[in-house]
Amino acid sequence: MSPEDTRLSIVILTEDSGEDGRPTVEELVGRMLELVVPGYGRHRVDFLPSEPREEEAMRGNVWKSDGKNPIEHDRRVRLLRYIARKLSLPDTFVFFHIDGDQPWAERGTCENIAKFDRKVVTQLPHVVERGRANAPRTRQRAKDGAEPPAPALQIEHLLLVCPFRSIEAWLYQNIRRASEICRREHGGRHAGDIEAWQGKREEFDELPAPDQALCLKKAYNRELASNGFPTQLAYDVRKSFAESVDRMGRCGALRAALERTRGWE
Repeated sequence: MSPEDTRLSIVILTEDSGEDGRPTVEELVGRMLELVVPGYGRHRVDFLPSEPREEEAMRGNVWKSDGKNPIEHDRRVRLLRYIARKLSLPDTFVFFHIDGDQPWAERGTCENIAKFDRKVVTQLPHVVERGRANAPRTRQRAKDGAEPPAPALQIEHLLLVCPFRSIEAWLYQNIRRASEICRREHGGRHAGDIEAWQGKREEFDELPAPDQALCLKKAYNRELASNGFPTQLAYDVRKSFAESVDRMGRCGALRAALERTRGWE
């Protein structure tokens, strides 16, 4: 096996439109994968650059729109076609980040996950079929009576990343760094509150608005993800962070691809 055979590609799609939104999710995903395959070769994972036109559909929840607005409909279709193209490539995975928008205890009624299943997962095969039917070469082959091979849509390579209520519930697990930032940037206004969560980390997933609970808000998300994030402690809470990691772990193709990256410099 050559070094090039050990590479894999990961597409990050996130509804967070902030400047640090995508880098924050990318950093978290990189750490989560360490729990899926410890010691994987992160330097052999290509986090594909974002494509702004497709990411437009992730902004403002256009990805789950009802299709009545023609501009939003076009953006959503473009996003689905993009995902379908990526899912047809070997060793390529799409990580789709949305927030649960409600506490973990209410996850059973999460509208966002239901819409992800209905408006993304179940629609992708139809998008592929329509693309095949409308392709000029396909139409010509249909006239000639030759049926082209169906595209290999690897739907299992589409992985949901879903914090409850929001991604700050995960990021604030980095209590030590959050306390340092609070003292450095806000005179320690909430340092005591932050440090008090050390023994009750499970409460972060239940906060109605995590980003409003502390002076940090969303301003330091990338720093929290990149500096000393306690991946195992966040997982051991056994709530939404663990659920997303376990979802990755159930993808056999992802595990196998990560295993192949081990041991290569």
